[in-house]
Amino acid sequence: MDDEKSSMLPLLKEEHDNSPRPAGRVSPKKPSWSWTRLAVVLLSLVCGTLVYGIGIEIGSRIMSEFNHRYIQDGYRHSIPESQDSDGWTEWSTITPNEKLVWQPCFAVYGPDIICARLTVPMDYHRPLNQSADNPKVHLALVMRPGSRRTQDPSSYSDSPLLINPGGPGGSGALLAIASGKQLRAAIGTDRDIVGFDPRGVGATTPKADCFAAPDDPYGLEGRNVAYMNRLGWVTSGHDVGIVNSSNVALSKLSARSKALAGLCKRIDEAEGDNSIFRYSNTANVARDMLSIVHAWDEWRSTSSVKPAEATQKPETVDEPQTVPRIEPSDSTKGKLVYWGFSYGTLLGATFASMFPDKVGRLVLDGVVDADHYVNAVAADNILDTDAIWEQFFVYCADAGPACAFSLLGDRPEDIKKRYDDTIAWLEKEPAVVLPRYANVPVMVTASDIKMIIFSALYAPIPGFPLVATILKALVDGQLDTIVAAPISTLLCHNLSLPVWPDDAQKVIGCSDKRYKLNDDVDTLQKRFEEMASYSSFADVWMNVGFNLPCNGWDIEAKDPPMRWDDNPAHKPAPINTSFPILFLSNRLDPVTPLHSALKMTRKFATASIVEQNAMGHCTLSCVSLCTINHIRAYLDQGILPPAPRFDSDDSGEWATCECDERPWKSLRVVGARPDADGRLRAEIESEEIWVGKTDEEVGAMTAYGNLRTHLRRSEAFVQQFDYHNPLREVMLNSAMLHVNGQQTCGT
Repeated sequence: MDDEKSSMLPLLKEEHDNSPRPAGRVSPKKPSWSWTRLAVVLLSLVCGTLVYGIGIEIGSRIMSEFNHRYIQDGYRHSIPESQDSDGWTEWSTITPNEKLVWQPCFAVYGPDIICARLTVPMDYHRPLNQSADNPKVHLALVMRPGSRRTQDPSSYSDSPLLINPGGPGGSGALLAIASGKQLRAAIGTDRDIVGFDPRGVGATTPKADCFAAPDDPYGLEGRNVAYMNRLGWVTSGHDVGIVNSSNVALSKLSARSKALAGLCKRIDEAEGDNSIFRYSNTANVARDMLSIVHAWDEWRSTSSVKPAEATQKPETVDEPQTVPRIEPSDSTKGKLVYWGFSYGTLLGATFASMFPDKVGRLVLDGVVDADHYVNAVAADNILDTDAIWEQFFVYCADAGPACAFSLLGDRPEDIKKRYDDTIAWLEKEPAVVLPRYANVPVMVTASDIKMIIFSALYAPIPGFPLVATILKALVDGQLDTIVAAPISTLLCHNLSLPVWPDDAQKVIGCSDKRYKLNDDVDTLQKRFEEMASYSSFADVWMNVGFNLPCNGWDIEAKDPPMRWDDNPAHKPAPINTSFPILFLSNRLDPVTPLHSALKMTRKFATASIVEQNAMGHCTLSCVSLCTINHIRAYLDQGILPPAPRFDSDDSGEWATCECDERPWKSLRVVGARPDADGRLRAEIESEEIWVGKTDEEVGAMTAYGNLRTHLRRSEAFVQQFDYHNPLREVMLNSAMLHVNGQQTCGT
């Protein structure tokens, strides 16, 4: 252990000195084909849907472009001990600590990534300083440092920007690894980005994993055994379909929910009062965020250099909101600076309600209605979903030949009829596909198509063209180029993933409910019919992890759920926070409608909101320079948009921004051509977007678009373990998987 400590970077140790920082790792060869370009192709089908052939091409590019000798076709093979590492990191090699101890990690994904595992109490009523035997949680953190950082901790931000991709169950660590660079480029490079996995999630331990298993007798690691068992369970549910795919689907899905609840209960009972299943609710995650803030302050205080006082004065903008309690240029030290998406907005709002004096900057994007989140099911989240899908037919007709599913002279109603006829045919008889790259038959059902469409509604700008391509392939009988084998033979190897799947979405979502779901099939049918009154996609939404999958959940959280409640009799006063919150919402959002964002804005005194005239989940679904500028002004100078004025719940005046993209007229790169200096310049689908934009603005918008890609990839990683979809299964063959060792099934 002493040898390990002596080899660590001075910056990353608990005690610091002024020695020069030694080289901590070998940076990968700088690629000519950048990770950003790689990610755009890798995630070319929304929410993880990929063309299998493209996945194979990507694997070979990884090997050739990054010169990782032992990484081939996107997987890591065993390497001789005498050889240098390929830049991979196993989280188990990072020693947990009650203080922040950063060390280099995951160099395979970039040269500037550092990680830490912060130890916090599992039960904040049993703090660590009371007894060494009190249960612990080791939070996985990934930092992408800002520019001009040195070995002195004081050179880092007063407060890092914590990020949460949503879920619940999304991995902030993976998001920071994959998109920290893009996030910095979008909002400014002089900012430290920290992604963390909430308790129970991803690389944080202990995991909320209902499939946890020991090593098998043939040398397969327990986590790989659990992975195979999980995929077997998910695959077995494919023929059940979505809620109304048959007259017995709801009954079978309810039975599957109770079966998984029973599996989780068995793991929970084995752990007893130290079970992570009892301590994974959102309130505890909010406490963990405060622990991260305190640990960051303590780490920065180890510097012998006194940080300079803030001297920057706020910039002037048209009609900025006046906040007399705090000047925009004041330090955020000791407070949370945070950007949360989707469920991450519920987490941020929970933090603000529990620790209102610890709010530095909170950007809450794609806003969850906290009052309804604690209900048995979230029925009205999808009130705008159908309106978004109807726009597919409009944009496809407008795009003409560029839309693969359109025919010459098509009107929107013509395309809609062709879609309805195609789905009706598929409902009667699933498509039988013989994948081009696997010798096994695969069935594609109407449920599969509808699930992919629902995913596309989260980001229609890249999603609609891809849906059109899939529908065209379906009609033409060419799904063999898209569909992958149901199970990859690579699952017989000891794999390494940057984040392993878990059951955190179910554990967190079910633990947070004030009103438990334990219904018979008839009652569930009534709930579904109520949900269907909002949207035709209720059959998809009903089976999302915190709705029907909570049926039969009986693991009680030790702390009671947050008492968010919209009972008019309570009339709670707006919460005063130490700095106002900035809410962001699209005009049309498939799962977190604008109505929810307006409602949550009113719950917090002096909070402001920006409505983006776009469709999709979170404002990242569409690139808007206006929205980017609002976010930058808020984070950098503490400037908010004008305060909203409400005439009623859903009407009034507040800041709005236009979207700079639309489907088939986006920032998608379609080619390259030389500029005046002879350098290759990327050509995008709609060049007019760049008209009048500076190079800095172009860079920020491009990064924002790439960030959208990574966020959808993060969501897809969680979604694939809820429902087996042959149109998304090829995700298992992506570059996010690696292979260790030579063990295979039965050897």
